[in-house]
Amino acid sequence: MTRVRAKILVVDDHLPTAKQVAGLLGDEGYRTEIARNAAEAFAALEAPRDPPAMMVLDIRMPGESGLELLARLPRPLPVPVVVLSGEASIADTVSALKLGATDFVEKPPSPERLLTAIRNALELRALDDERVRLTEELAQPGHLVGQSAAMEQLRRVIARVGASDAIVLITGETGTGKERVARALHKASARAGRYVAVNCAAIPEQLLESELFGYEKGAFSGATSRRLGRIEQAQRGTLLLDEIGDMPLALQAKLLRVIEEREVERLGGAEPVPVDVRVLASTHRDLDKSVRAGKFREDLYYRLNVFPLLVPPLRERSDDVVPLLRAFAADFAGPHVPVTVTPEAEAVLRAAPWRGNVRELRNLVERLTLLRADGPFVIGVHELAGVGIVSAGGASPARARAGEATARPAASAIELGDRPYRELVEDFERAVLTAALERAAGNVAAAARVLKVDRGNFYRRLKALGLTAPAAVDDVDDEPD
Repeated sequence: MTRVRAKILVVDDHLPTAKQVAGLLGDEGYRTEIARNAAEAFAALEAPRDPPAMMVLDIRMPGESGLELLARLPRPLPVPVVVLSGEASIADTVSALKLGATDFVEKPPSPERLLTAIRNALELRALDDERVRLTEELAQPGHLVGQSAAMEQLRRVIARVGASDAIVLITGETGTGKERVARALHKASARAGRYVAVNCAAIPEQLLESELFGYEKGAFSGATSRRLGRIEQAQRGTLLLDEIGDMPLALQAKLLRVIEEREVERLGGAEPVPVDVRVLASTHRDLDKSVRAGKFREDLYYRLNVFPLLVPPLRERSDDVVPLLRAFAADFAGPHVPVTVTPEAEAVLRAAPWRGNVRELRNLVERLTLLRADGPFVIGVHELAGVGIVSAGGASPARARAGEATARPAASAIELGDRPYRELVEDFERAVLTAALERAAGNVAAAARVLKVDRGNFYRRLKALGLTAPAAVDDVDDEPD
């Protein structure tokens, strides 16, 4: 069976150049389509049948330029893009790369250089598509990790509600996995469009409106071309409004209109644009309390609260701790590394308060992975004590061993102050890494051997914690693998 090669869209207003590039690609077995301007290119990308797998785009074209076309395409770009830069300035080329282009090739294009750029772009997209596929698979209701009764019930609800277009308000403490639940709802819906998430707390208020609703060319200073907002990018798909409780009141009224009228008005636009978007919202805040305090619109709250879905905290589903730990260990250490959790360690883990919920557990597993020795991944009370997890009695299990009662200060002697758990643990880890460096006289490779960890992971952890090895030590092994 003959394999059909990728179809490549060649966009260039200079027909001889376009035909030259198309001919070169045809000789290599690729299928090609030529577009003479941005409008033809946009139509080809939107084609319902046999759309191109990538695009070779000339930056300088009359009318709408290649840069303007890139700017108005949804993010991430629907296909990988290699730009052709002839008369384009360095600034234009840099702008194209910032807008998502994978590579640039100078005109007239060298066959070897162009083919290499195209192969690399297609391979990168294939890897990214595989990553997205795996992420979506893990987000399916059957792949929400956990064996507790609460998680089983959550999976059943997602399977039933996900198939509808009902608005779902996902609530729960920070770090419980609300975004993963939203992905699972999208996957269960079988909607043809994309899953698009917007963190309403992470985007500055002055930018959030244009990010959500998009804008027309000339809508404000710097709006050099039309830009589709996140709502339109989720057309025929699902839009998650993460941390909806932090959305400014002025935007809440506009969002309510989008939900009720099913249309969006871009900034600077003259006509509303119909949208078919399934809306999900998530928050760690008590929206009912926010409504009473005048910080959240009551009408929007009731519009979003069609089907409330609570994700329980990890401390209320201790049966999920070890399965989640094993899943995270497979992510960090690799799926083929055997993981053993001793019964004593499991008891400590199940009894931990997990104030940071699943996110805190994931961070714990990452630290354990960085500090583990080669070979099987064994997690016991000694390993847990090494990363700051203590028993329910308040003392590190390692400190409770016979003969060690006076070797170290009691847990009650630790100066906790009012700092959060994560900062305390990171300080502890800095002390461990610094002690190892001191014993190894500043040699990173030797310090990693002291702790029996991979030196690349040791080096990366140093950088993450803001630590550096002494500059006087000349150790070629200090760079990560």
